Amino acid sequence: MGNAFLNLQPIVSAARLRDILRVSSGETTLRKVIPDGENCLVRESSINCVNGEVVQNVWLRLRGVESGELELTIKLVTHVAPAI
Repeated sequence: MGNAFLNLQPIVSAARLRDILRVSSGETTLRKVIPDGENCLVRESSINCVNGEVVQNVWLRLRGVESGELELTIKLVTHVAPAI
């Protein structure tokens, strides 16, 4: 079946940057992540703020199998605690 690894720290950092810059509309590139020995990325990946949502499109190479790749769109969802 295979497996792949994606570090979520860059998307979390990009969300903090979105909050600092107060980006809420349109589409803005917040960060780029490049393939290296620490991830399974096939190619460079951009983390974007699209209408206030932090989104990352990635291509991951599967490990532990002869061949295979996955294309994923990751969206960071943050929950705000309800006021008491």
